Amino acid sequence: MGLAQYMRIAIKEAEESLREGNNGFGAVICKDGKVVSSSHDREDTEGDPTSHAEMNAIRAASGILGKKLTGCVLVSTHEPCPMCASAIVWAGITDIAYGYSIKDALLQGRKRMDISCAEVFSRGGANIGITDGVLKEECSVLYRGDVRKEIERLRNADDRVLRELSDDSVKRRTQWFLENKSSFSFISSDLLDSAYRLLLERLRITPDEAPVVEKTERRIVFHSMNFCPTLEACRILGLDTREVCKKMNEYSTDQLLKQLDRRLRFSRNYDKLRPDSKYCEEMICICED
Repeated sequence: MGLAQYMRIAIKEAEESLREGNNGFGAVICKDGKVVSSSHDREDTEGDPTSHAEMNAIRAASGILGKKLTGCVLVSTHEPCPMCASAIVWAGITDIAYGYSIKDALLQGRKRMDISCAEVFSRGGANIGITDGVLKEECSVLYRGDVRKEIERLRNADDRVLRELSDDSVKRRTQWFLENKSSFSFISSDLLDSAYRLLLERLRITPDEAPVVEKTERRIVFHSMNFCPTLEACRILGLDTREVCKKMNEYSTDQLLKQLDRRLRFSRNYDKLRPDSKYCEEMICICED
């Protein structure tokens, strides 16, 4: 197994962490091409500030191999913090690899100690090999603020909660339209194109991310392929996007378009919806009152 394969195991651990209500970190320790241990953080569920993914993986591996983990490689979704980096030194781990860096987190505005694991290793006199950026894009999804917000909103959400989220979305999208409509330069005599451009503007995506595949006098069909926090949250939480998207945001999207013209109607083809399809097939129609 290579580092990418180990990282995918670590990512699965991090996703389990998020499902449990923890902070989304995963780690794997391997030796001689075999996984010795894998774990994730449990700070919140265990009430233990030291229960980081790397610490838990080290404890588990030491229970199998003994105190010294010489010859082992630790693979983690996030660069180890100073506490975990110190534990890596004490354990005698030979190499580490990670996906998302402390500097990435700081640039994102997240609170982190601005001390790299390389600095800790150096100060500890440890010659530990470091490979960074392993599956960085996949790891970065775990730490996106919009994805984490959706996970918090959707964790344990029932029909009542989804209705409340839909109602809140209607209010926010209506308010956004009323506050910004005077600046909409894309509004034209082509009602369908105006409605399509309105959605792009609200979602902050480009036509390349939601290309039009069909247009008639009364209907426009497009394939949404943009990054979607709701999609990622549903994937991590094991939720059906057909149910969540239908109940949580289809109505609010429809109501946004009706701010432009009451005859407009938004809908989706739920047989072509991510992750079961490569895109979400969505359409806007002009319907007579």
